Amino acid sequence: MFDWRLILDAIGILIYALVVGFIFMGIERKAMARIQRRIGPPIYQPIIDTLKLLGKKESVSHGFIYNFGPVFALGVSITALLFIPIANFQLFSSNADLIVVAYLLEVPMLGIMLGAMSSGNPYSALGVQRGLLTMVAMQLPYGLAIIALVQHWGTFKLSQLVALQQLQGWSITVPALALAFIVFDIVFQALLGLEPFDIITAPAEISMGPMVEYGGKHAALLFTQHAVQLFAETAFFAVLFFGGASNLLDLFLKQLLVLFIAIFVASIYPRFTIDQAAKFFWKWPTIIGIIAVLLTV
Repeated sequence: MFDWRLILDAIGILIYALVVGFIFMGIERKAMARIQRRIGPPIYQPIIDTLKLLGKKESVSHGFIYNFGPVFALGVSITALLFIPIANFQLFSSNADLIVVAYLLEVPMLGIMLGAMSSGNPYSALGVQRGLLTMVAMQLPYGLAIIALVQHWGTFKLSQLVALQQLQGWSITVPALALAFIVFDIVFQALLGLEPFDIITAPAEISMGPMVEYGGKHAALLFTQHAVQLFAETAFFAVLFFGGASNLLDLFLKQLLVLFIAIFVASIYPRFTIDQAAKFFWKWPTIIGIIAVLLTV
């Protein structure tokens, strides 16, 4: 028998995540504009853009894989979200859901890349190549940050991680995990596709890279996917280093803190070239990650 209350709670969390994700997208654009002494668009602009794109006719299609890529990316983002403890709600749980979420948050870009490659556009191909290299480069520091967290807390389970932090203090207050926080924040910048790691899309250089061929309903689907992904990634960050949250307001404030750190970094650092990004990931974040792991042994 279905637990209808659980299903309704899951739908409610998805709707909340989508709305807040769009608001975060608007805050990101507005905050960057203000830092650069511009007015910027209203915070609700991403919602208007998505609705406008949904109403547009689209005559371009490059086959099933091209159409399936954004759908796959959105589905994976939603799945990752449902593994994260959101104000004491967690639809899916396992003994290693930390690893599951960390993996799932990387998969959506693979779905977008899969669809982009089927378009045959050279800018899409270039963006996909950059994206794959960036994903490979960040695996080592990403893994080291997670290993440091697991070694300190002794669990792969996100709900237990939240409970332990509520009893013993947030991860960021532990010196070794503060180093892991720095590493994870650098990787987080790449996961969000923000400067200095926006080499995958590089709007003024390769015209949004993998997304260059997508328009109309496909683009609206990608906007929706990005909103869910943004909410899931900031919530995951808050769970790992800021003790999660027992209510939505507390979680929202912690997510805002994470988002503003990313916006600040994106606003002051110029874009890396792909070789600079790879060398950077394999140097300082890796060294700091190794130190964090050694301190937690």
